[in-house]
Amino acid sequence: MSEAPQAPKLAASAPAAVPGPKKKKKSAVVALVHPEGCTGCEVCIEFCPVDCLYKVPGPEHPEEHGFLSLNSIVVVDEEICIGCKLCAKYCPWETIDMVSRVEELSAAA
Repeated sequence: MSEAPQAPKLAASAPAAVPGPKKKKKSAVVALVHPEGCTGCEVCIEFCPVDCLYKVPGPEHPEEHGFLSLNSIVVVDEEICIGCKLCAKYCPWETIDMVSRVEELSAAA
């Protein structure tokens, strides 16, 4: 009786390295909210697709109004901002500008 041909044995190989999550490239621009014009109305927060806008207590500007203004204002988390410009587009007070992102210099210098 003849035996059935056997498949050749493959050499054991090391498991393939699983690639980690790709590091996303940051946008060239980032939103900048001017606190003196922000009323804290939160319209920009509603349109932000990545939730990088936060409402915080505002600064006091007694010299502008003759009384203390303690309104809340919106600030941007630059690490999360993708530069989509939606906040600047929909801000009813036109107090958000898109500015060039300032990258931190590496310690290798």
